[in-house]
Amino acid sequence: MSENLNELPTFLVPLQKRSMLLPEATVAEIISYEPLQRVQNTADWFLGFLAWRGLQVPVVSFEMLTVERASFSLMSVSSASLVVIRAPRMTGDIEYIALVSQSLPSLVRIHPTELTESGEKVERTELMKVRYGEEVLSIPNLDYIESKICSEAFADEEKSPNLA
Repeated sequence: MSENLNELPTFLVPLQKRSMLLPEATVAEIISYEPLQRVQNTADWFLGFLAWRGLQVPVVSFEMLTVERASFSLMSVSSASLVVIRAPRMTGDIEYIALVSQSLPSLVRIHPTELTESGEKVERTELMKVRYGEEVLSIPNLDYIESKICSEAFADEEKSPNLA
């Protein structure tokens, strides 16, 4: 039983080329992909806003933000998901962020000894890359992602969605 206390419930979120790990506590909800409110003159990685529970939640392509000039495509819109997470700083502008997942994330219980540093280059959008079994996974830098959203989506009042 004491072994279970050391396990971290974590979502394994499938991306285009690899997956990311998100602690369960950061995830507010996982929903099917749905149409977004697009915003003109924003970076390609900022996909628009999701109308969710009376809020306008910014949606980000983690891959496009991580790798400049990366393309964004869904393997299948019908299998894609939006992972709504609590913004780390929960500023006045942003309480939640949504990240695109290629398919439904799976909940896994990971013991810290099952993760090892991958030794791969860590990007600004990542806190680290870890090896879990044979797979290399990204652990996202949510503070960085939130700051990029604030500077891109909320820097100009014209870009902000109508919240009324």
